[in-house]
Amino acid sequence: MFAAFTLLALYLADTLPILRITMYFISSLFVMGIMVERMPAAAVISFICVVFLGFLILPVKTGVLPYLFFFGHYGIFKYFVDADRRGSLNLLKKLVYFNVFAALIYFQTGGWMTEQFPFAVPWWGLVIAGELAFLLYDWLFTKITQWYYGALRNKLLNTGEF
Repeated sequence: MFAAFTLLALYLADTLPILRITMYFISSLFVMGIMVERMPAAAVISFICVVFLGFLILPVKTGVLPYLFFFGHYGIFKYFVDADRRGSLNLLKKLVYFNVFAALIYFQTGGWMTEQFPFAVPWWGLVIAGELAFLLYDWLFTKITQWYYGALRNKLLNTGEF
């Protein structure tokens, strides 16, 4: 079920002219649901299946790349890092993780994203803006994870309804 919802979010990110980054954010949450149930192997299998099916189903095949390069596996990484419980060191690990994958995406795309801006942006401005956006993403991800684990999960397991 989580894989189906993830594919739906990726399809919407690929086809809707607006809310693209929001749909990628939503697509990343479903792997977290599997990790909360303490099933990392199932989360990895779900990630691989969604990437494979995304390449088959999505009209624009490059629409699955943000999920492949970052959004799909971040929930798995975050689960293991947050289990460590070392606050500031965990934040540093997450920032390094983000920066490595952001650099990979930047160099894989040849920096085309910077050409989309109507004004010149220095590389350090992109790094700072990206890290601030990532910190917001991680904070929202954590809040939604806490809501799922604290409220929604129990309702779904006990009654099967919202």
